[in-house]
Amino acid sequence: MRELSVYYCPTCGYYAYYQLTKNAVCPKCSVKMKLLNMPYQEFMDLDYEERDRLLSQEILRNCPSVVTRITAAHKAANQRETIALLSSKINELEEENKKLDETISWMHQTIWEMMRERKGLD
Repeated sequence: MRELSVYYCPTCGYYAYYQLTKNAVCPKCSVKMKLLNMPYQEFMDLDYEERDRLLSQEILRNCPSVVTRITAAHKAANQRETIALLSSKINELEEENKKLDETISWMHQTIWEMMRERKGLD
């Protein structure tokens, strides 16, 4: 008979004990649970606080999306960075617009010169 293994949900932190990997699906999130790299008996010897600390560390280490979600509020509220990015984009667009205006002016002049030459030849 197989030994029990400890599995945890990388999304919510729910943990459970299973013999087979196929049974390790989080009942809360319906996502596949990850195997904790620790024997069942060692995990059982830990108290609740140590278990929670261990699982929190595993989630943070293996799921950078948690860190991304934590820092998302900072990134959304970071107006200086947003202003700097938008200012540089505006400068790029103004430079591009300037080049396009020069091209249009050149084409306009060329067309009028060609029209004058044609009228002069007729």
